[in-house]
This record gives sequence, structure tokens and C-alpha cells, in this order.
Amino acid sequence: MLREDLNFILQKADFSLLEELYNKIKNELNIVVLQSPVQQTLLQPIFDPISKGEFYAGELLVTTTIIQVGNDLSSKGWAMVQDDNEKLSLYIAVCDGCFGANLFKEEIEALAAKTVQNIQKLQKELNKKVNATRVNFDLMAQG
Repeated sequence: MLREDLNFILQKADFSLLEELYNKIKNELNIVVLQSPVQQTLLQPIFDPISKGEFYAGELLVTTTIIQVGNDLSSKGWAMVQDDNEKLSLYIAVCDGCFGANLFKEEIEALAAKTVQNIQKLQKELNKKVNATRVNFDLMAQG
């Protein structure tokens, strides 16, 4: 599991399991919030295949949080989640900080692995539904 993937994966995690892990971490470690969850907007770049360039299609609302885990100044965590979701942003930032500091790493990896399995399962179900709507055209000439 790569730290860079945690932010994306944990956004799709079961919220109650993520909250449970956060509470476990909070009870054992000192968490300092360096930047409280704050809402921001980001410009969404889109690739234009015709001009081979990018343009901005619009703005996205995100919530970002920066924390520090424990007394080590180098163990910071960061999260950016889509929409206005302060708790989710805080919980993921704490997991990110702990993961980087090798604290609660096994528990975080277990939650992330379970979430990846759920994402893959949902994707397979979606693919199955999409494939069921496919139409096969017989292009062979009948003669």
C-alpha cells in the first residue's frame, strides 16, 4: 500500500470503520490540528484531445485538513476530500499522518485493503450491468 493512494481509497471506506479507527488513534496519540478542515474550490482541468491541450471545465468543492500526530514535528498528515465533509477530511488526515510515521500502519492498511476489495466488487457489478446492455450487431452479409 502506498501512502499516496490512501487519500483516494479511504474516501470510499466504510465511514463507521474509519471513525472507529480514528477514535482508537485519538485515544492513544496526541493529535494536533495544524489546519482545521476548510472548504476550498479547485479548478478541474480537462484534456482536450483535439487541441492536445487542457482547459478548466469548472470548479470542485473540496475539504482539506492538515494535522500532526504525536510530538514529532515531521509526522504530519494531510487530506483532501470531495465536497463539504469535515469529519472525513480529519479522519483521513490522521490516518495519513500515522501511516507516514509507521503508527497504526497495519490497521490502516487492513481498512484500505478491505475498501479496495469493496471498490473492485462494486466496479465488477457495474461492469456486469453495463455489459448486459450491450448490443451485438451481426455485420456479416447474408447471401
